This record gives sequence, C-alpha cells and structure tokens, in this order.
Amino acid sequence: MVKKVLICPLDWGLGHAARCVPVVWELQKSGAEVLIASSGNALQFLKQEFPALSFFELPAYNPEYPVTASMSLKMMAQLPKFISVVKKEHHLTEKLVSENKIDIVISDNRYGCWSSKVKSIFITHQANLLMPSGFEWLDPFINFFGHQYIARFREVWIPAEPGNGLTTPFKSKRNLNEKYIGWLSRFKLRSGVEQKYKIIALVSGPEPQRSIFENLLIKELKATGLNSLLVEGKPKEPFHKKDGCVEIVHHLPSLELEEAILASELAISRSGYSTVMDLIALGKKAIFVPTPGQTEQEYLAKELERIKVASFCKQGEFNLAEALKRSMQFKGFADWNGGSNLLKNAINELMQNKS
Repeated sequence: MVKKVLICPLDWGLGHAARCVPVVWELQKSGAEVLIASSGNALQFLKQEFPALSFFELPAYNPEYPVTASMSLKMMAQLPKFISVVKKEHHLTEKLVSENKIDIVISDNRYGCWSSKVKSIFITHQANLLMPSGFEWLDPFINFFGHQYIARFREVWIPAEPGNGLTTPFKSKRNLNEKYIGWLSRFKLRSGVEQKYKIIALVSGPEPQRSIFENLLIKELKATGLNSLLVEGKPKEPFHKKDGCVEIVHHLPSLELEEAILASELAISRSGYSTVMDLIALGKKAIFVPTPGQTEQEYLAKELERIKVASFCKQGEFNLAEALKRSMQFKGFADWNGGSNLLKNAINELMQNKS
C-alpha cells in the first residue's frame, strides 16, 4: 500500500523549502506519495521544483525584519502573531490529514504541523534557540515553550552529521527522540564544470533585509569589475539582466543553480544553515554576511570563521575588496561532505513503520 506523506516547510526565506527537496526525492524513491503544504515564496519554489505534486496553502508567518531597530524586540513584538499562525496551521494540518488520508507528516520548523492521528516528524537544526546578547535571561523561558511544541512530534530529525560540532549550541538538553539525517542539500558535487564567474552572490531571506543586502552586493560587485552572478531568491517569472560586470536573475531551478555555483570560484551569501549545507555539498569557498541581529546566522558565521572554513563580515562593515583578500586565508568546505546514507536510512525506517 502506497503511503501518503505531507511535507510542511517553514516560509521564512527559501532555505527550509530547499532542504526539503532531497527529502521529497528520497520519499519518492521509497514509493511514497508526497503532498506539500506551505506558503509564500517557499510554496512557489516547491511548485516549480515538483509541478506534478499536490499542494496546499498554509497561513504565512510574514515575519517583519527591522531596518535599523533591534531584531530581538521586533521578533518579540510579533510573538502573538506567530503563535496564532501555529494554531491555525495545526488546525489545517489535522484537516488535511483527515481529508487526504495522510499517513505521515514531516514538518520543517513549522511547530503546528503535527497530527494527533498519524506519526509526525519535526526537522530542525536548532531545537534550542539562541537568544541575542542582552536577552540571554530569556533562554530558559523561550526554549521551555519551544520544546513543549516539539515534544508533540514523534521524532526530531537533525540535518547534520553526528559528531560535527556546528550544531552543538542548538541541541536541546531535553530528550526529544532525535535522529541525525546528514547534511541536506538538493545539490550534488560533480566535475567538469568550467569556471564562468569569479563570484556568485546568493540573496535570500525576508524583507527589508533581503533588498538591503541585494543593493549592497550589486554596488560592491560592480566596483570590483569581476565577472559575477547575483541570484535574487525570488521564485517568480524568468528574469535576467546585465548591470556592468554583474548578471542578475530572479531565481534559478535547482540544476541551473547547482551548475552556476560550481562554475563560480567563490560564493557570497547569508550564513543561513540551509545555504551552508548547500555549499558543503558543493565543496565551495564562501564569504558570509549574516542577517543583522539574526543570532543563528551570526553564530554560524563566527564559528565557521573560527575553524578557518569561511570568512565573515558584518553587513554594516561589508567591503568586498577587503573581504576577498581575507577569504584567501580560509579553506572552504572541500573536506566536509561525507556522502552518508543517514537520510535514506531514516526514510526507510519511516516507511517500514519502525519506531
């Protein structure tokens, strides 16, 4: 009997949706029928990747990022809205499970996408949320409530290799029935791709910081005169233009983006976890510019610089010419991709109803 699996990725940027692509592939290989529920650009992206699948719309979180004000205060002010979305998406998930005879729900960081009727899996690399400087005292309170939500899922899948310390601060001290599934990326390393660009700039995330970062990058890339490609992270209609030495596109399908990254000497991007995993998969060198005030990205960028993998720069201090000089001191992700079968094994166990 074919099992129906509902995938529900978070809609903050494209990272959660992108890292669900290999999950969908592996489920399809196992013979499962996959259905997808999300919102915003994440839903649009997955419709482009899997046009033959069935899709459902969930309520959007629509997080508002500050231009200059405190990220922490801005996020805390939106907590009532986020909690309301969690309640709504849970109600809709239960409805979808009943109406479509869903057997399994897999949620990527959507706390409300679980069902009391079927086995529900939660994918996250940060079961433990990091509080920003000055707000560390909130850590036990925020994570207590977060863990209460996560505990409603039967398993927690961590997209990382066991023993790799990159996710250590995000690991919960509470027993949440965690399972490592390896690095998740829709990309695969291959040889024979001729270098076309010196730099590929990958723009992503909620507004207004996405546009602020894009405008900064275009200015800096044009100043270098180096052949570059900027991908805006907007999964809309095809768009391509040339601005000096910089090619600009709205979005590239997975295979085209994979080839573009492989054809580039260096990537510049946010230090979102999913982007990091993509660069691990392709063994690239990188310069990271974390979203201002986003503690997870700031931690990852600093940690990767500390272990001499990739350099990072604060957005307000970004100077591409200086960043390129510094990047020569870092080794990149060439030795990180172990090619494990952890995801395949986890899905095989899931399909066989193993606990």
